[in-house]
Amino acid sequence: MARSSDKKHRGVYEKVPGSGVWWIRYIVDGRIRREKVGGKQAAINRYEQRKVEAREGRLPTPQRNVAFDAFAREYLETVRARLRSFATVQIHARRWIKFFGSKALRLILPLMIERYVAQREREVSPATVNRELAFVKRVFAVAMENGLVEKNPAKLVKFLGEPSGRVRFLSDEEETVLRAAVGEKDWPVIAFALNTGLRRGEQFNLRWENVNLANRVLTIPRSKHGGSRHVQLNDTAMAVLRALPSRFHSRWVFPGVAGKTPMNANNFRYRVFDPALRRAKIEDFTWHDLRHTFASRLVMRGADLRSVQELLGHKTLTMTLRYAHLSPAHLHQAVKLLDAGVSSGVSTSGNSGSSGVTQTATNPAKS
Repeated sequence: MARSSDKKHRGVYEKVPGSGVWWIRYIVDGRIRREKVGGKQAAINRYEQRKVEAREGRLPTPQRNVAFDAFAREYLETVRARLRSFATVQIHARRWIKFFGSKALRLILPLMIERYVAQREREVSPATVNRELAFVKRVFAVAMENGLVEKNPAKLVKFLGEPSGRVRFLSDEEETVLRAAVGEKDWPVIAFALNTGLRRGEQFNLRWENVNLANRVLTIPRSKHGGSRHVQLNDTAMAVLRALPSRFHSRWVFPGVAGKTPMNANNFRYRVFDPALRRAKIEDFTWHDLRHTFASRLVMRGADLRSVQELLGHKTLTMTLRYAHLSPAHLHQAVKLLDAGVSSGVSTSGNSGSSGVTQTATNPAKS
């Protein structure tokens, strides 16, 4: 029975097994057309509908001149609910929409995208250009999936090389000056960042329901890499939380003025943080560097990199390794392991015409 059903709906398939996203495939004028539908039953229904339309000669004509700006906005609406970084993606979209406007998707060439990349490379960092390029690559990939373009012009444009991770952290002296510039009213927001290492979005969207004061731990329900993670709280972070009046009138740890929405992170940055940096004359420092400060201080005070990785929520150790050089004691301990194998083979007196170092051979058969 199942085999008969499969033959009946052989144009219905799940492109990625287990994804729950079903497609249909049929032939029009000798060319294969594909449509992404959604659930399996919805795909079966659409497939049957297309079969009827094909017999009656009323299959929908594929759109060939869809404007970039219209499609980019439509794409934004489809991802709005599931993207944590939607606000950032929206900024990327606005830049591309301004660049391409209503130009038809199928008329956009790789050279045009290269021109955008070259222009932006003169204005912003390679990392920013790459994030913007990743957005337009995804837009064209979705357009291909829906039969609006035959090729992805952005696929041929390579990402820029990015320098190794930058580590900038506050010295104790800079923290003292910054605190004075910020003022005691707003300092708890920054102190919390320095003592938890939370990403900006994680901190400003933190809810009291995810804070466990009894066990000194907070939960990030959905971290950057998708899963939840737990962050331990030190005494300073606990003191900040206990002193916040929002505990009694808002669901948000750092709420807006009315308490009904979270504090606007960009507003706090432009209104408080950036002006304080200028008054304190602290240069080359961003909000994200508060997270670097958290990690750097942990490593410099003896925390192992695996623990720092877990606290930061890094998916792999690679990102955490940027802080390894800040642990001289750990590195000194590592190179001291070589001393045990040298023993009496080293002479510090030194002789004329000799390096003062005698290498002692070991019989492999005895080792």
